[in-house]
Amino acid sequence: MRPADWLAREVLVTVGTGGVGKTTVAAALGLEAARRGRRALVITIDPARRLADALDVGELGHEPREVPSEVLARVGIEGDGELHAMMLDTKRAFDEVVEGLAPDRDVYERIHANPIYRNLSDALAGSREYSAMDKLARLHAQGDWDLIVVDTPPATHALDFLDAPRRLTAFLDSSMLRALAQPAMLAGRMGLRFLRSGAELVLGAIQRVTGFEFLSALSEFVVGFEGLFGGIDERAREVAALLRSERCGFVLVAGAEPQQVRRASTFWARLQEEQVPLVGVIVNRMRGWPAGEAPDPDASIETARAWLHDALGASSEHADAILAIARRHAALARRDARLAEQLADALGASSGPVRHVPLLDQDVAALAALDRIAAHVFERPAPAGAGPAEQLLAAGQPWKT
Repeated sequence: MRPADWLAREVLVTVGTGGVGKTTVAAALGLEAARRGRRALVITIDPARRLADALDVGELGHEPREVPSEVLARVGIEGDGELHAMMLDTKRAFDEVVEGLAPDRDVYERIHANPIYRNLSDALAGSREYSAMDKLARLHAQGDWDLIVVDTPPATHALDFLDAPRRLTAFLDSSMLRALAQPAMLAGRMGLRFLRSGAELVLGAIQRVTGFEFLSALSEFVVGFEGLFGGIDERAREVAALLRSERCGFVLVAGAEPQQVRRASTFWARLQEEQVPLVGVIVNRMRGWPAGEAPDPDASIETARAWLHDALGASSEHADAILAIARRHAALARRDARLAEQLADALGASSGPVRHVPLLDQDVAALAALDRIAAHVFERPAPAGAGPAEQLLAAGQPWKT
């Protein structure tokens, strides 16, 4: 599958560990979709302002915001394509889950006013990811966008994003929570003096620290969610089915660092076990070389020094300093190329295309930088302003070691 085919999906999910540039890549995918005439929405969970700054839309909030057509025109995007972006407010999204499942407004308001819910709704295991998946399902059902690109939270474990809804529903339906609720409800009605000795000691300590209201709030919290559990579990199953269907595609983003490459290999294997549609890999921030192939750092030093002296009029001192910088960069470029090849070999044919994005010479918090990233991923000519290494990479020049 070519990267251009990714954009035919209804949902693209960028996954990977923290610090590899998932948010930037997600925005670049959405930008390319708009360039090709599609209506695209990028959902980020990253609270940083970099995406909003790059898209020149001011503040990003919980509802989709369109990138103005005049902004897209700066990078040559005109026609029917549109780009929208939003930053998920996970607490608000979880409130929307509860509001949508509550049988009436009174039940929702009681749950929302519950002090335990207010303090735990954004801290429950999996609530953040569940909120993101629920919001994705709602937006997808609206049918307003041809493509939705989801920037997932950083994951140190490969299955954090997919496991989170299961952890949340398991917790809400757990025997432990129900066992805790029973003495709480009993205490709420009768007081602690009716409890048996073991529970009395525990709940008595809670009462001294928090006050008797804690027990009543706990019972109300459990009872309120007991009526919503079926809907929460059903929505989790619906989103899981969407994420595993051919309407969706997962793009793994990795960094050109040894530890990140190792994590990416593990990540990919675990995602395969989950049977999600994996469409490709992007190795981000690779160091390149203007000639396409980085030379041996110790080769032709005397020739290079003579060229610097003759062509640039550089003194011997300046030539040696320039050569030292070039040698360090060449070594890094060779290392990055070797790591990218190792990752491609480890993933094998199941990975789909493995695309390389170079370390840019400008801040990625700019629309032009996002367009340059998209050019590398989708194998189109590098836009104006790209350096020689980028020009070669966008034209399909292979990396060699």
